Amino acid sequence: MSDVWTLAAAAAMIRSMIEVRAPLEIRADGEAGWELVFWVLDSFNYTTPFRAILAEIAEALGQQPIHSLSLSDNTTDEDFMEGTLKFDGGPLRVYYEHALSYLTLGSVDRELLTKMAVRVQPRVILV
Repeated sequence: MSDVWTLAAAAAMIRSMIEVRAPLEIRADGEAGWELVFWVLDSFNYTTPFRAILAEIAEALGQQPIHSLSLSDNTTDEDFMEGTLKFDGGPLRVYYEHALSYLTLGSVDRELLTKMAVRVQPRVILV
């Protein structure tokens, strides 16, 4: 029985990995502070699951996506999307776009983004 559970858990982990084409990066975001960047790099592919990636990030941070993630309604061919993700007592800026195929989480607190990157990293796979 435990072997079956272990295989199921391993399969679930594989399905829930966040695929990126470059290592996670924290960079300056002009006057807005800092941003943690997830480079998916599948430009103009409108099937890239940015909402699922955000839900996975929220879960990795110990948040319930339905209560901590705020995005506008899902639309066909959505692009240049903004929202918020609640974490550690405050909202983080969320932005993603299909044109350049990346997702960012922004904050004025670089240390908070570093803490987030460490917690999310086990669910990130470089492909």
